[in-house]
Amino acid sequence: MHPPTPDFLKERLNAAAGSKDRFGATATAVLETAALIAAADQDWDKSTVTAFQDQQKIHKKVWDKLIAIHRKTSLRSLQDSLPASYTALYALVVMKDEEMDAAISDDLLKTKNLSSRAILDWTKAYRLKGTGIEQEIPMTLVLKEDLSANHHQELLEGLKDVAKQYGAEVREGKRGLKQSEVKAEARVALACQIEEELIQEIGSVVLNAPEDLKTRFGVINAADLIEGPRATFTGFFKNLGGKGEGIFWRDYGRAYCLKIARDFNLTDSRAERFQLKDRIQKAIAKWSGDIDGLEQMAKGILSTYMSR
Repeated sequence: MHPPTPDFLKERLNAAAGSKDRFGATATAVLETAALIAAADQDWDKSTVTAFQDQQKIHKKVWDKLIAIHRKTSLRSLQDSLPASYTALYALVVMKDEEMDAAISDDLLKTKNLSSRAILDWTKAYRLKGTGIEQEIPMTLVLKEDLSANHHQELLEGLKDVAKQYGAEVREGKRGLKQSEVKAEARVALACQIEEELIQEIGSVVLNAPEDLKTRFGVINAADLIEGPRATFTGFFKNLGGKGEGIFWRDYGRAYCLKIARDFNLTDSRAERFQLKDRIQKAIAKWSGDIDGLEQMAKGILSTYMSR
């Protein structure tokens, strides 16, 4: 494929930033766009790519995901049954070959209006299938002196007996079951999905915000706010909508809750996850009586994105 010129690729991206049809209204169109972007990325110099991304409000992560979609050659033979969404296609890209084969056998691709969330949920369930594990606690047992084989076995049996009281099981080994890694991967994938939802929620708002406000907070597009500190996120929207806290929660409460949910899924700290949940719960307690629909919205985000 000949690499496209910036003007040609710009014409193809005629939908507004944040639009679900930005990269194509069909799976075939999305794959074609992904191929053009992959060709451009390979042929254009770095400064041209960066300038084009800034001009067209395409975050680097989105650009890289489209390249990954193009490189997943197995998608091309399935394009007639694929969902018309680059986020859903990327959820298929991150599947292992075995998982993709199982998804096809399970008729997942025949699901009407198949979304990235549905694909990620299916993948998570597939990876957990047969493990019988809800949670794994990695532990290291330190001995001050070597034990005989008999004492080693007695210690292990004693630990197993204690664990049984809590419905748990002790398994000896050097590497563990890596279930924590499975869950971490699932949380990162969920965070990516939340990012796409946030882009749709605030993409045009940030795009049309006063330039002096964007300059003051050091942002160009919505992705900068999403990836930046929460203080920048709240400060930007409080200045945009008026400094009253109630105005912020009325106009941008959902966006803020989604930002909290995204950060929740990207941290390994249980303490921080607790604090992030607590932020939303305190907002519900404070504002639900004054702002219609806030409690239902916030509780929906808690149950959908922050249940673990």
